Amino acid sequence: MSFLGSGFLPEIVRAYGGLRASMRKQLDRNPGEEGLLALLVFGCFVVFLSFLPRLFATDLSQSPDQSIVAGIIMWFFVVMFFLPLLMYGVAWISHFVAKAFGATNSNKQARHALFWGLAVLSPMLILKAMLSSAFIQIGGDFGQNMLNALNIILAFAILRIWGAMLAEAKNFSSAWRVSGVILVITVGILLIVNLAAQWP
Repeated sequence: MSFLGSGFLPEIVRAYGGLRASMRKQLDRNPGEEGLLALLVFGCFVVFLSFLPRLFATDLSQSPDQSIVAGIIMWFFVVMFFLPLLMYGVAWISHFVAKAFGATNSNKQARHALFWGLAVLSPMLILKAMLSSAFIQIGGDFGQNMLNALNIILAFAILRIWGAMLAEAKNFSSAWRVSGVILVITVGILLIVNLAAQWP
């Protein structure tokens, strides 16, 4: 895919041709903390952009009297200020889980894997946002079923991309096993949260 040229965005596109190879290339560059932070800010901004089409579609189809501007400002604040803190926390947890399975390198590699994985996921986030807004406008059972299908596809993509990046960053042989561990831990946390919410 040399026709893509060089640069940050072409590197994201090329990553889909080899997730672990793209992570290894990133690790070999060994960016500093400011480079990792720039990756995270880019990923969070894409998450913010990915919400906008759905916000417009929901407001126009269900509640046109509500202020779209207020929703945009609130979402920008949540994503750009709170999501980075959450991502650092997730990276920290993934590092200690990886250590439990034998990884020996530092927390920086776990952060790099998560932040680069989010950047690689960005085209899929934008595509999902555009499709979701269309299905919201369609509505009905078909629209809802398609939204559910998009969420499942996105969840699979997150597991696949993050699993591959973390496996390469932590020197694990199987990316699929890493994805499986991420899935099990995520489901476990969701079950605990759900049980706690239902506790009398």
